[in-house]
Amino acid sequence: MSSLVLRLQRVPRAVIDAGLAVGLAVAITIAIGVSPEPGARHDPAAYVLGWTIAALVLVRRRWPLAVLLASAIILQLYYELDYPGIYPAVPLSIALATAWAAGHRLWSLLVAGLFVAAGVGVGYQALAPNQPALQVLGDVTRDLVLFAAVLLLGEAVRTRRALQREKERSERLLLNVLPAPIATRLEEQEDVIADAFPEVTVLFADLVDFTRRSQRSSPQQVVQVLDELFTAFDRLTRRHGLEKIKTIGGAYMVAGGLPEPRPDHAQAMADLALAMRMEVARRGDPNGRPLQVRIGIDTGPVVAGVIGTDKFSYDLWGDTVNTASRMESTGVAGCIQVTDRAYRRLRDGYQFERRGVVAVKGKGEMVTWFLVGGTQ
Repeated sequence: MSSLVLRLQRVPRAVIDAGLAVGLAVAITIAIGVSPEPGARHDPAAYVLGWTIAALVLVRRRWPLAVLLASAIILQLYYELDYPGIYPAVPLSIALATAWAAGHRLWSLLVAGLFVAAGVGVGYQALAPNQPALQVLGDVTRDLVLFAAVLLLGEAVRTRRALQREKERSERLLLNVLPAPIATRLEEQEDVIADAFPEVTVLFADLVDFTRRSQRSSPQQVVQVLDELFTAFDRLTRRHGLEKIKTIGGAYMVAGGLPEPRPDHAQAMADLALAMRMEVARRGDPNGRPLQVRIGIDTGPVVAGVIGTDKFSYDLWGDTVNTASRMESTGVAGCIQVTDRAYRRLRDGYQFERRGVVAVKGKGEMVTWFLVGGTQ
């Protein structure tokens, strides 16, 4: 059963609506043609009106209320002309369910109530004065039960759509916080998400002297500058297939080679760093002065995982993270400083200048390099 449901969900809506329209048109044609009512009129207009109701199914999703009202009006006209053979619950059921699912519940109840009331009053007193009450009320009860069933179906569809929209909204919010593979694992209720990666590349970028420069600017100006710049960084990060980890004030952290490993993570990060430096050079601070950025890069092992339960985040730990941060903080404005092991991964395809020995907190003296150019 579940596989059948999945297959039906993959069928385009236009195909489903076309099938419903054809099925309804065939049912109405047969109902008119075999009507047992004596003296029944089988004018071509009867078929035209019936087929019009069927054709309205094709646009029921786009204009659910209009299709419901049009179907009700055409049915009323059909009965005013004394055409036989169509029970109102049959052609109205699809329009009622669709309109209810779209949120037009009051109109759906009103239309259904009018036809049931007409069946009780006009049907018993005028159209069938000589028939036993049980038989007439049986027809009305049948229509009432069918109307109730399709309205319940419409409510089920409406609820399902609301749940689906909420699920999609939650997934979008989750993907704004976590990488897609990690979000999937979290949705599958994995208890602890933690992975060790033998080699990734980590980048830190920080705007030089941005805090001091922004002290005389309004909060709105500061946030606008950071928002526009980091939005551009986000686009560049996605373009190079890397993973944004977080921002802290004017700092931006990216990782490559996780959560899904890739062999060219160092090259992708080098390309991103060069693009970020170029992006910053085109922008100004809240006072219009040119911005500059320090960028630090290191390559090596890390541990990554999700921490927290309420405001959770995907974060990295390890010497590689700390060293990349030190490459940024000990760097030079407008430069991209990388460790010797990152340099060895990139030296065959990029241009470097040797900075020399740098004293790095917690690491002692390290040989570092400046990435100055793109692929040779």
